Amino acid sequence: MNQTRTRTPAVRSIVACTALSLAAGLTGAHDEDWRKLLDKIGAVEGPIWTLGDPVARDGGFASSGITCLAHLPPNNFSAGSAEAQDCWGYVSGSGREYAIICLSNGFGFVEITDPINPVIIDFVSGANSGWHDVKVIGTYAYGVSEGGLGTQVMDLADIDNGNVTLVRNAQNGGHSTSHNIIANPEAGTLWVCGANIGNGGLVHMSLANPENPVPSGGFTADGYTHDAQVVSYKASDPDGAQHGGREIAFCANEDTVTIADVTNPASTFQLARRSYSGSAYTHQLWLSEDRQYLYMNDELDEAYGTVSTTTTRIFDVSNLDNPVLVGTFSTGLPSIDHNLYIRDGYIYMANYRTGLRVFDANTDPLNPTEVAWFDTFPGSDSASFNGAWSNYPFFPSGNVIVSDIERGLFVLQIDVLDLERLDLSAETTPEMISPNGGDVATIGVTEVNLTVDASSVEMIFDDGSGPVTVSGSAGAPGEYDFVFPTADCGGATYYFNVSDTLGETFTLPATAPVATFSSVVADSANTTFADNFQSNMGWAVSGDAGSASVGRWERANPGGDGSRGDPADDADGSGLCYITGNGGPGSNTDVDGGNTILTSPAFDLSAMPDANVTYMRWYDNTGSGTGGNPGIETLEVQISDNNGGSWSPLETVGPNGGGASGGWVEATYRVADFVSTTSAVRVRFIASDDIGAVIEAGVDAFEVFEFVCNPAPMCFADCDGSGGLNIDDVDCFVAGFVGGDLGIADCDGNGSLNIDDVDCFVAAFVAGCP
Repeated sequence: MNQTRTRTPAVRSIVACTALSLAAGLTGAHDEDWRKLLDKIGAVEGPIWTLGDPVARDGGFASSGITCLAHLPPNNFSAGSAEAQDCWGYVSGSGREYAIICLSNGFGFVEITDPINPVIIDFVSGANSGWHDVKVIGTYAYGVSEGGLGTQVMDLADIDNGNVTLVRNAQNGGHSTSHNIIANPEAGTLWVCGANIGNGGLVHMSLANPENPVPSGGFTADGYTHDAQVVSYKASDPDGAQHGGREIAFCANEDTVTIADVTNPASTFQLARRSYSGSAYTHQLWLSEDRQYLYMNDELDEAYGTVSTTTTRIFDVSNLDNPVLVGTFSTGLPSIDHNLYIRDGYIYMANYRTGLRVFDANTDPLNPTEVAWFDTFPGSDSASFNGAWSNYPFFPSGNVIVSDIERGLFVLQIDVLDLERLDLSAETTPEMISPNGGDVATIGVTEVNLTVDASSVEMIFDDGSGPVTVSGSAGAPGEYDFVFPTADCGGATYYFNVSDTLGETFTLPATAPVATFSSVVADSANTTFADNFQSNMGWAVSGDAGSASVGRWERANPGGDGSRGDPADDADGSGLCYITGNGGPGSNTDVDGGNTILTSPAFDLSAMPDANVTYMRWYDNTGSGTGGNPGIETLEVQISDNNGGSWSPLETVGPNGGGASGGWVEATYRVADFVSTTSAVRVRFIASDDIGAVIEAGVDAFEVFEFVCNPAPMCFADCDGSGGLNIDDVDCFVAGFVGGDLGIADCDGNGSLNIDDVDCFVAAFVAGCP
């Protein structure tokens, strides 16, 4: 898993100097930006994941009160998209919802109207830069970056037909680079800040021609503005008697919260400038919807300032001329806060390594309570510049998008804010069910301000012969049981429907029937080899990496603490497993200087045509603890059917995507899908490091097994196998008896033919077949 990255002061000084040199080449890079270069670890690549995909991305993301509907890593947008940055949203005139994600080389547009079937609509190329931002006014998206091109104007009018058009890269009035862009849709005004013009302050961009923004005044007297919110004040707002009808800017000006009247961009003026104790870098801020309070994130106080946990400051701005710091609140975690927004009294915060955090400020705006969270950066909550960059919570659907630097775009459902629903959970979903039926599945149903219609509770079951509806019966309180019907051997899928008394239907899985549960239909699983590595069962270690004691595969009880990407425990709790170089906490025992190969003993699968191999594996190539060359190496798992004479790929883990950042992951494969089931099948695991990376791997709980399905007992009276009983079966039995055919006429199974077999057949014929 990704772990906290530490450096000695000397190393930090060297790296900082290097980063500062790099930052000097980034026109407009300001103050804290160089620090982010220190923590770059590379994108985590992979395919698009959606709810219902049976494979958990990155081993699964920890969360509370939030469901991930879709995840789109950066590589799905453009080959050059090394990382994600800011994000925003757009709702077309037809009501369709679109996510706009800033990437290192441009802007991606994704339709998320159906959030579990996201569609990448278009990609607009931009400057190569570590900082992009985008906002929307009307049917235009306006993008900026610190890499140049001024303001990129993108026409969204035809987005419903799959078209986003780059109108122009407007570079008027000398404008080239910006750190952020701000929109006030109510007034139709657009602003840039942290730009190469206007002293880096808040610069107004005239939209007299919305396709060609032109710098036109602004608030630049207070120097560099990192971010801002610009709003139109009403007479009913706090302090509206004095400022109603005015356009007010709330600016994060590095070490102060500065408030200005920007109604006339050519003649702006400052209302207040407020510093605060412990300031390190005033980064971003957002007003409460009643405009009583301003919530502000200081980006550097956690890592380099005066606080030890994520801290958001609260200012009372009911008097715009005299804002007052009235409190703070915290997640209690060490990560850095970055961008926050407020909707319906809930504060949505993108806090780098702790992902999205949701706070309820409705009851007590001075003491918001955390109600939900989704961690986009598994394995570490440290104060480093990785993970969630921003979020957008303003879609009519209530879904929220999060942009994560390494992992791209997340589409999330905030479950705890849906106040009328039925929550369905899988309590028992058997991995294997009998072909004769009778096994039971159980689901839990929690009523949240709705009532279940008990007559609607059903399971839709399909063994390949067509769907069958199975009604549920009430079990334990809040649970419903379903008895599986008889089924053909092989595989079966099923899902559950539950309706409330108002007629709304809820499904489990949530995206059924697109996603379903599955079970193997069989009588038993015949395990021919099982190894939890508590003893030596014939595995061999080879390869040229490390030495006999460092970096190579070894059977051991993990002694590390996970700080370098190594497992702290084995997978199955038995104690021992195979790991690459065992050591104490923080020990430098990872794979180095080549590969290390773990090869299984030979398995005789000649009588097991449907044999499977299953195992738990661990792999981390993220450079945890050192930052060395992350996301390049892979773990290769191979299989051979000729005792190792040749090898075929079974799976490749990495260089990016799920499973390459630590965590025990179960994998199961049917052998015949890759090689022949011979008497000399072997499996091997190859961990390599040829580039000086930090590579840790593990293997545990290895088994070889086959599902067994016994044929249903034959109805003996159906001698001709036609499925019905008639005179033909009598003729068949008589012929077999006269001909001495034990297979046909030995009804009592004693190995001989006599009058007892005749009596047995007559009794079976009279009783009939089931």
